[in-house]
Amino acid sequence: MAAAELRNTDANRAQLLGDLLNTTVVAVVDAGKQQITQANSRWTLDMSGVERVSSAGVALILEWLRTAQQNNIELRIENLPPHMRPILEISDLEPLFEPLLA
Repeated sequence: MAAAELRNTDANRAQLLGDLLNTTVVAVVDAGKQQITQANSRWTLDMSGVERVSSAGVALILEWLRTAQQNNIELRIENLPPHMRPILEISDLEPLFEPLLA
């Protein structure tokens, strides 16, 4: 299992790496919230380095979306892992996620 890691690439951009499982997402929740609150008007999350995803990964993104909305920051997602889409579909979250996808 690859630990989740969030790398800040600049003030408005980060890359998420590793597995997004219930045992790994806790390590990056607060770092993401902090980066979002410090972003100018948009924060972009590159998910190209994500390997495995569970519903905990979806919950993580929802938490970051909530933080972004509370701080009037636009959240954008690049390279959503294809294996995350079935979780979004079965959870009926596609309409919420589609506007976020870059």
